[in-house]
Amino acid sequence: MKTNRFFIKNAALAIMCSLFALTSCSSDDNKTDDEGQGNNPAVIAAVRVNTPSGRVFYLGAYDKFPSTLDYKTMTEIGPGATIYSYGEHPYVWNGTASTLTRYNVSNDMKISASDALSLAGTGVSGTFGPPAFVSETEAYFFALNDGKIIKFNPTSMTITETIAVTPLPLSNDAAVKTSTYSSYVTSAKKIILPVGATPTDYNKFPQYAQIAVFDIASKVVTYVKDTRMSMGYFTFAKGNDGTLYYRSSRETALSLDYSTVTGNPPTGGLLKVNPDGTFDPNFFVDLRAAINAHSVNVVPYVNGDKALAQYLDNTFTPPAKPAEWYNATTKYALVDLKTLKVEPFTSFEQYGTVYSVGTIDGVEYYGNIPTDSNNFKYRLLKQKGAAEFEAISEALGGSLIFVGKLR
Repeated sequence: MKTNRFFIKNAALAIMCSLFALTSCSSDDNKTDDEGQGNNPAVIAAVRVNTPSGRVFYLGAYDKFPSTLDYKTMTEIGPGATIYSYGEHPYVWNGTASTLTRYNVSNDMKISASDALSLAGTGVSGTFGPPAFVSETEAYFFALNDGKIIKFNPTSMTITETIAVTPLPLSNDAAVKTSTYSSYVTSAKKIILPVGATPTDYNKFPQYAQIAVFDIASKVVTYVKDTRMSMGYFTFAKGNDGTLYYRSSRETALSLDYSTVTGNPPTGGLLKVNPDGTFDPNFFVDLRAAINAHSVNVVPYVNGDKALAQYLDNTFTPPAKPAEWYNATTKYALVDLKTLKVEPFTSFEQYGTVYSVGTIDGVEYYGNIPTDSNNFKYRLLKQKGAAEFEAISEALGGSLIFVGKLR
């Protein structure tokens, strides 16, 4: 079976930003403002183009995805952008400038910048991800290493409150560097953030899974641990039914390959996270044991009862230099979460490296980094089952980083 490199080695932000594709319906079907905002349903797509001066991001809006997505017909957003959407608007987060910009999309699919919100004067200093939207008038930024949450109004684009909370443990320990990036608003009025780490001292890698849970009503953050697996990714794997899964990460597998610590819990596991911010005590799957792998490094998604795992097989020997570890060739497998039956997975071989770019109407979409064998074609893929995908668009000149739906 042909093997693939890591799920997305140098494009973690592409995976992360895909997880903010949130939608809602307009409260007034006849609403059209004076700044170019329309009321017709639209889908949006963002691409990243490599230029001699660096990466540039572009955003396009359509009544439906065309067969080709050409960045030359899109709106240039600029460098260093994280693009996603909520309700009627696309939003662009510039983490370097700590600025969030809201965009309008007209009925003829023209894109224009609207209001901007700056966090530069809030006193937050650490790296943190895009906001969690609760409603059209309530959203939050999480700077948990500083022990701060910034509440703002997405309609007026104004900061309404700065909330002091317990800082994220070990986030300011340079040898461990725990962090949060992605946030998930649940039906229980909680916002859940998976905690990840990028340790420089491999012996200090946290030997537990952890999530941060923000209670919107009480304005309190708690940090919840589960010792059934080691610390995983700072994004969740999502089931097609909306279930959130705390998943394994490459950083876990790499750290434990070079650690002298013994007796650690499984590194290639999958935990289920409840809407109330607890780990399901009755659910844990050791994917590494099921596959008989050296390590499970990424769980891209769960579809039905099957989880897709990207893994290093049991013949792998860690290289002497950790920097070379990421160059290892990996394989994919589907694992049935009930029976632990393992099936080979080859659906991504024709596309190269594949990663999630967004969810529309409950359906996951993917982009790809092509290889020589597939003629360098960038595609937008629509998931149709645990191992079924349809190429619905070709992206010309750049790789996809986000898709979403407006209105």
